[in-house]
Amino acid sequence: MITAKIYYGDEVASNINKGKVTFKVNGKTLKDENGKAIYAKIVNGTATIENYIIPDSWNCESTTIQAIYSGSSVCDKLSSDKEKITVTIQEPDITTSDVIATTGSTVTLTVQITAATPVNSGKLVFKINGKTVKDANGKVIFVTVVNNQASLEYTIPNNMKANDYTLTAIFISNEYGRLEDSKTLTVES
Repeated sequence: MITAKIYYGDEVASNINKGKVTFKVNGKTLKDENGKAIYAKIVNGTATIENYIIPDSWNCESTTIQAIYSGSSVCDKLSSDKEKITVTIQEPDITTSDVIATTGSTVTLTVQITAATPVNSGKLVFKINGKTVKDANGKVIFVTVVNNQASLEYTIPNNMKANDYTLTAIFISNEYGRLEDSKTLTVES
């Protein structure tokens, strides 16, 4: 997300709702994938561009950004100073949920992966108390990740005792390495 705010003194000029802002990085106007300039509308003194993929080339000390406000009947044209960009790389993360079930019931084990780009590859497995979840033939169940999400329909074995178990989701990929999250699987009688 790229954001610019118009200030009067120390306050955001929230009364400005007209005009638009363009952003220049290293002197070049930001453009969309079709080569058209990207304009951000002013809402309450703030202009924001969302869902813009920041290129790796921005992650260096000499990269600068400048916001240029087109002006309106409320405020004249404005240009910010050129500011150095700080690129924060989003560290990937994995999250699963606590599950409560009874023996013999089928539950959905779910995982959400948070990453800078959509995740549609890699291997995901679940473990219960350190033992990898397997199918009826004793083969490890690998769960497919689609758009940062994965789920597995799992039937709690009839011989599993009522207790709290550690449920661990483990995701492995070439791009992100190994990610894991542990929650509680509560089996009730």
